[in-house]
Amino acid sequence: MRKRLIGLVVLVVSMALLSLPTPKAEAGETASFNITVNVLYTLSVSYNSTDVADYADLGDVTPGGSAVASTGGIRITNDGSGLNETYSLNLTNPSGWTASTAAGADTYVLNAAFDPDGTITWSATNHALTTLPVPSTDTKFAGDQTGVAVPYNAERKLWFQFTPPTRSTLTGTKNISITITAGL
Repeated sequence: MRKRLIGLVVLVVSMALLSLPTPKAEAGETASFNITVNVLYTLSVSYNSTDVADYADLGDVTPGGSAVASTGGIRITNDGSGLNETYSLNLTNPSGWTASTAAGADTYVLNAAFDPDGTITWSATNHALTTLPVPSTDTKFAGDQTGVAVPYNAERKLWFQFTPPTRSTLTGTKNISITITAGL
């Protein structure tokens, strides 16, 4: 009888324990905040000064002719801080001359194109520089390379073709300033 009584007590206690409410896990209070960071990238483009000295002097050109550096282009490098860069190009006219897409009186054409070896089919529509910065595209300033999304530390060769004015009241050497701007 004693065993039955102990079994009955165990059964009653077990039933009582099972009928108790199950404790619920309660969510504690939370705290959230943001970390703010501003990553500063630098856009930068450089040129090889030896190339400029060797290839930027296109020499003597007569009206009706044109000139291209025949032995090398100017190496342009994305030396920023890691981003791909797209180059915009423009020029500054020398005193008394105006850049255009067709040569005329005191009007010249200066074409530019990215290409590894200078074998470019020149077209003023795609290659003529103006005084306003124009971004490179798959066709604008393109030869067998482009100035579009140039990878960090990558190099492009930039070539120029010059067509002089058909006639000019000005004589002597003219310097045309070229500006290359790195953008995204």
